[in-house]
Amino acid sequence: MLDKSWHIFVGESWVGTLHPTGADDDWIQADFEEGDAWGNFAPWFIKAAEAYADGDEAGWQSWISQLVAMGLTLRADDGESYASPTVIIEGGQAWFTV
Repeated sequence: MLDKSWHIFVGESWVGTLHPTGADDDWIQADFEEGDAWGNFAPWFIKAAEAYADGDEAGWQSWISQLVAMGLTLRADDGESYASPTVIIEGGQAWFTV
């Protein structure tokens, strides 16, 4: 997971790219680069990050669940992919787990 970049898609819309920088327990930290469809899906990711920062587990999971229902996936250039990941994005930083 740490040795490649991961492209975030919701359906076929490219939301952005995660560039892993390290890991902590189950979470992988990454730098986040916005993709073409970031503006379309940013509100869901922003609300999830706000709930996560507030310690509202049910809240951030609800926002992520909505993204998963719309087809949230992570894809690497080599074809490896993960459906239904958990991705928290806060500005240029992100945390994710698969």
